[in-house]
Order: sequence, then structure tokens, then C-alpha cells
Amino acid sequence: MEFFDKKRISVILEKACRDQVVKLLEDSGTSGFTVYKEIYGKGQSGARGDYGSLNDVSGNLEIVSITGPEVAARILQGLAAMIDKGVVLIVHVADVKVIRNDHFK
Repeated sequence: MEFFDKKRISVILEKACRDQVVKLLEDSGTSGFTVYKEIYGKGQSGARGDYGSLNDVSGNLEIVSITGPEVAARILQGLAAMIDKGVVLIVHVADVKVIRNDHFK
């Protein structure tokens, strides 16, 4: 079986910033993404997350995209610019291997 090298980009953010990150992903050329809702946890800034939130604005979510290195570079540049403007994001990047190269630009 053949494997193809890709980048997995994970962004944890406040729900209010979702559309801004989704637009960045789409404008950067990603072929797709997955949104995980109801993300919560505790870290350097203390406890963060939904904890029973009843609306779609407060709380955290995670957006994950698997892309090729060129698209990943554009996404990461855009995310860095958002962080520089004060948007609170947690960004993880990992090297991954996929078996369907044509599904991930």
C-alpha cells in the first residue's frame, strides 16, 4: 500500500472566530476540514470551554484540516497573522500519512 505525506493542522478557537478561520482555510485552497464542537479543557490560561453553554457563540471548538505542504504554509501564515492581531488560537501541526492522495490538496 502506498502512503502520501501531508500536514494535519488543528486549530482550537472560540466559536465566535469560526467563520474567520473557515474562510482562511477555504481561501488558502484546502480541500476540506472537520469541525469538532464542545471542546473544553484547562491549561496555562485556566479552564476554558463550553461547560454547558446554550448558544453557538461562546465556548471553544476545534477545526482540523489535512493538506499538502503548500496549502499548509498558506494556512499557517494566515493563522499567524490572526494571532498577531490578537485572535486567541491554539495551533498544532503534525506530519501525517494518508492513503488517498487525491482527497487532500
